[in-house]
Amino acid sequence: MTLPIAFTRETIALPQSPASASLSRGGWQLHRIVASYWSVPLVAVLAALPAALITIDLDRAGLTAWIIEHDLAPVATADTAKDLTAVAIGVNAAFITLYFSITLLVLTVASSTLAVRLVDRWLEKRLVRVSLAGLSFTLVFCLGVMAAIDAEGELAEQPLAAFAGVIFFQALNIVMLTVALHDLGRTIFVDRSIEALGSQLADQAVCIVPGEPYRGAWGDTCVAKREGYVQGIALERLAKALRAHPGRIRLCAPPGRHVLPGEPLIAFETGGAPTDRLDDAIAIGDYRSDAQGAVFQVRLLVEIATRAMSPALNDFYTALAVADRLAAAMPGQAAGWIGPDKVPVWQEDERFELPGQDFAGLFENPLSALRQSAAAYPAVAIRLLENFARLEECRGGVAAFLRDHGETLARQAIATAQDEEDRDALTKAMQALRDAAGTDTTVPMIGPDA
Repeated sequence: MTLPIAFTRETIALPQSPASASLSRGGWQLHRIVASYWSVPLVAVLAALPAALITIDLDRAGLTAWIIEHDLAPVATADTAKDLTAVAIGVNAAFITLYFSITLLVLTVASSTLAVRLVDRWLEKRLVRVSLAGLSFTLVFCLGVMAAIDAEGELAEQPLAAFAGVIFFQALNIVMLTVALHDLGRTIFVDRSIEALGSQLADQAVCIVPGEPYRGAWGDTCVAKREGYVQGIALERLAKALRAHPGRIRLCAPPGRHVLPGEPLIAFETGGAPTDRLDDAIAIGDYRSDAQGAVFQVRLLVEIATRAMSPALNDFYTALAVADRLAAAMPGQAAGWIGPDKVPVWQEDERFELPGQDFAGLFENPLSALRQSAAAYPAVAIRLLENFARLEECRGGVAAFLRDHGETLARQAIATAQDEEDRDALTKAMQALRDAAGTDTTVPMIGPDA
């Protein structure tokens, strides 16, 4: 059986360290719920009223009497408790409105000036969801407590512990809102996002080793049943389901790849694979997301840089920051270098071939996309060439791979440059890269006057 998608680095250049995107279909669905903007606030709203009722019951069971007996009453009269609870409700409603309003403003700014996919990462931040959950919980909790307070009754008849909870949650929310607004204000400082993306990219484990590719005909395939982006592959689950299946197993669609119905996800050297039981091991979603791991992070870094170099922004400092962060992340991924005559295989079970999930696959297309924008920016092109020279000590063929990209970048940038000084600077940067590699060839002068 011949696969419709050829086994080439170009067609399957969507790499991913297996450990960083081991999502099953169920795991992806759970991720969408847990990491959503509304999931934690929804749980908080549902829990607030039961919490208020339990506290009120404790008050009626003797907790209020104990508080008064020990002179710990937070208010002097029931009327004051009612008024303060009403004020707390109004303040919480204002806080929620304020937080939503500022959130929308910041996200609008981020969407218009930065990579729009940063918004998805921000919405998944725990601090955002916890802040909204705290505000929502306190609002509903206060409503429950207010309903139990009789302004004309005796103080001993009021739920004083529940009212003390209103004060406590209100103070906690003010602190949380201060922290959340500070964090939100710094969200549009894109250097923080660049640093976070680069650090995550550099720290991901590389779980592949070189192996001999299977070159024969494939006996069976497991195909996609829906259109979408591969979010992750649960290799452990696949290995368990296929532990008795003989022969090589090739994962044709790595995390990040867009698949259409009927396209192969897994190819098997021999037939008889339980393909109907393997769907849950591969998560397919409607859009690209941070759950894809390194493949998403490196492309998001490049997106930030290319948007920064667009005429509308003209922010080359951001592009330089991305160039530096990519250079810092590459040594951490260098262990994933696989030679051109080998195929990446999973180190835990070398039956599993993972084409395109090596170092070259991870950086090939993103560096090409970055080159297309950086060629028009001599300062950025020079920084990339300088960083490639700094990485000449990388293992395996990484240095030669980067040098090839540097050659292509230098030729395009020199051809694009309008000023002789820029062309000279680019030529010197490329020559420095070659000198670092121990070569003495020179970059041909290509430009409008050549």
